[in-house]
Amino acid sequence: MLIITSLIDRAETSFDATGQSVDDGYFYKDETAAYLEYGVTRRDTLVARLAWQDVRRLRGASFDQAQGLSASEVGWRREVWRGARGVASLQLTTLVPGQGENVSNEAFGSGEMAAEIRALAGRSLGERGFVEAQTAWRWRDGSYLDEARLDLTAGWRVSERWQVLAQSFSVWSAEPARPGAPDFEQHKLQVSVGRDFGRQTVQIGASITPVGRNAIDQEAVFLSVWRRF
Repeated sequence: MLIITSLIDRAETSFDATGQSVDDGYFYKDETAAYLEYGVTRRDTLVARLAWQDVRRLRGASFDQAQGLSASEVGWRREVWRGARGVASLQLTTLVPGQGENVSNEAFGSGEMAAEIRALAGRSLGERGFVEAQTAWRWRDGSYLDEARLDLTAGWRVSERWQVLAQSFSVWSAEPARPGAPDFEQHKLQVSVGRDFGRQTVQIGASITPVGRNAIDQEAVFLSVWRRF
């Protein structure tokens, strides 16, 4: 499966160290990303992601701008259990830094290599619905803090061709703060609608950031095209 996504992401406020929303310049990100899942065997899947960005960040007197690839991801997923209505997998991923946004809330182009281990579990809800949970630990090289992540998805097929997805994406720093690397957390909510056209799906959606700490208060809209092999 190949997913191409175009995203427009904007922010004019941030969450401070206490979680309060404060005026904080602006953050603009325009991104086109390609995400690939390719089944190598019945239980093993290659995953990869590339993203081209045009990003700008104004914060007080500081202005940062970049254009190019953000962190690129290459990973391997292994199915470890399958039941009548559920499945569970483990995934290992390597992240290679690029010119754009490699680490959230850090200067563009900053960041070093990173590695992630992720556990995934999904369950069908009859013929029309499903739920999925993913939890991950991301190790970062250099002075950047390791991260804990939790992604949740619920999907419902309202008709033969139409599907609605509700998702949340959460990240927390997993180490104590140190100079130049404050602890943080960020929680995003996303809703989208997809329509099937044969082996392709067109998806449109939006996301908000209702809660955070030492993080940007982002709002985004996106359009994705899914292609099944």
